[in-house]
Amino acid sequence: MSSTEKDPTEDSPAIETFHLSKLFPQRVLAVNRLNLKIGRGVIHALVGPNGAGKTTTMQMLVGLSRPTRGSVFICGLDMLREAWRAKEHIGFLPDSPSAYESLRVDEFLRFIASLYQIPKDVFEERRVRYVELFEIGSYLHKYMGSLSRGMLQRSLLCGLLIRKPTVLVMDEPHYSLDPEGGYVLKQLLRDLAKEGHTILLSTHVLSIAEEICQEFTIISQGVKVAEGTVKDLRSHIEGGVTLEEYYISILQRSEQD
Repeated sequence: MSSTEKDPTEDSPAIETFHLSKLFPQRVLAVNRLNLKIGRGVIHALVGPNGAGKTTTMQMLVGLSRPTRGSVFICGLDMLREAWRAKEHIGFLPDSPSAYESLRVDEFLRFIASLYQIPKDVFEERRVRYVELFEIGSYLHKYMGSLSRGMLQRSLLCGLLIRKPTVLVMDEPHYSLDPEGGYVLKQLLRDLAKEGHTILLSTHVLSIAEEICQEFTIISQGVKVAEGTVKDLRSHIEGGVTLEEYYISILQRSEQD
């Protein structure tokens, strides 16, 4: 890149998609022409019922699944044409946590640091912080494959945060966490957003999304049916209707169309 050429990662949206679509065998259209534009430093919720296409969308965003049509840009980088550069900016926590079962937790954290070339002093500082925050110090010498789902989730979160990517994509991150772990995660996500990181999370628990997210996208049957800030969505609510009731009404309306 020349000295006069602008780095596309500087001012571009954190996540942007154009007509993103995924067609599975038997003509199952899981995601249909989805357009997203998510800025920097926000927590954005992707919500919808089971089978809405949330997980499929996230897998395409992080490069684990190739779109049938459309495009994905992460910090201005094309996930199809510049995947290796785009993936440097993004971290993913899947809905079904898995890891290298034969590695101990501390080995896993050090492996992540080595893989992403995290400087040793930065790694040690973050390791201490997140191990203490998620209370996994007594599990560092246990094998990843022996952990409960909740402790595995905590360990994977530590690995993700040691990288501290610009964009975090998290599929049901609260699912396996106990109330204490869920509280810690919510506080941490708020802090990361204040630092300029972007978080896209999916959840079935609308109250969690409403509590920590500034923006929402509601999808049903692979189609975006509503989007906006919490304030935007509430502007449609009349007569004391809750955000949850508005969400249900939107889904019912979409099914009737």
